[in-house]
Amino acid sequence: MKTPDIESLQDLVPHVQEHLLPQIHQAAEICMNCYLMDTAFNDMWTFGTQFWRNTWNRFRTIAEEIDECPFEVSGKGNEYKLRLGSYVLRHHRINSQSRLPSGAKSVKSAANHIQMSLFNDEWYAPVEKDNIVIAIDVDVHRGLKEVFLGEIMPLEVDSSKYKWVRKAPIFLVDGAQASTADVIHIADMPGFVPEEEIVEVPVKLDKSRTNLKGLESKGDK
Repeated sequence: MKTPDIESLQDLVPHVQEHLLPQIHQAAEICMNCYLMDTAFNDMWTFGTQFWRNTWNRFRTIAEEIDECPFEVSGKGNEYKLRLGSYVLRHHRINSQSRLPSGAKSVKSAANHIQMSLFNDEWYAPVEKDNIVIAIDVDVHRGLKEVFLGEIMPLEVDSSKYKWVRKAPIFLVDGAQASTADVIHIADMPGFVPEEEIVEVPVKLDKSRTNLKGLESKGDK
C-alpha cells in the first residue's frame, strides 16, 4: 500500500489506533488471563515480560503479513521497532505512578544520539525520528488504562533524566485521567528484560482477529 504522509506525531495517531491498538488490547487480555492462571508463581516481571513480547509478536506479524497495515518492521530482527514514514516507534509499558517506561534502553540511546547531533550543530542528522515511544499503562489489577505516543529527549547532554517533548493520546479508559508527567527518568525496572537477551521465536497471528475496529476496551469493564 502507499505510505501515508506523516509530518507530525499527531499524524501517526489514526494509524496506531486502527492497526496497533487492537493488538495491544488483545495482548493485555491474553497476558492478564495467563497471569491469573498461576498467581502463586506469576509476578509482575512475568506479566510485563510476556506482555511486551506478545505485543511485539503481534505488531511484527501484522506489519509483515497484513497488506493494509502501513507500518513496517525497522532495523534488524532483534531491534523490535516499527517505522512509518520517518518515524520509528518502540513500545514500552509504563508504571502507573511514576509514568516511567519499563526499560527503554534503545529509545534512550536514540534520544541521546539526537541530542548530541543537535549539540554538535549537525542539523542535517538524523533524518528519522528514532525516539518515539508507544507508552502503555497496563497491569493485571486495572487492565489497560492508557496508551499514548511520546517523543522523549534528555533534559541536557549526558543527563539521566528525560522529558516528553511531544505527546499524542491514543487511548484512555473511561473515567481515567491522562498522564501529566513531563519529566521521566529511564532506568532498569522490574518487569523488563534487555532486548538483546530475548530469543527470537517465529510466531503466527490469527488473522481472523486482526480487524478489530469495533473492539470494546477491556478497561471499560
